[in-house]
Amino acid sequence: MLELMTTGDRLKQCRELMRFSQERVALHMDKKGRATISNWENNKNEPSLTELKKLAAFLNTTVAYLMGEAPQFQEPRENYVMVRKDDLIDLQKKALEREEDKNKELLEQLGKPKPQE
Repeated sequence: MLELMTTGDRLKQCRELMRFSQERVALHMDKKGRATISNWENNKNEPSLTELKKLAAFLNTTVAYLMGEAPQFQEPRENYVMVRKDDLIDLQKKALEREEDKNKELLEQLGKPKPQE
């Protein structure tokens, strides 16, 4: 059975990905100690919406992700580049034009008689 991640699980995962200690998060959140962060991560309490917004910004994620509403944005893997949709369409058009030119050249070469030896 697939077990869904809780808000606490997501919070802990993001904190660890950023390599932040509970103490560092607590300091950023203006909490007296790490106990509040620990309670959030262990699902004993939940942060308020205001706190979630501040956490999301600090942990480089979204409130939606922390709440389990949407997948977290992930950085592209190695050898991947992010491209705007319009730029991608332009690149595809250019690639098709080049392919068409190559096909014309090949057809012209095939249409010419072979040189005799």
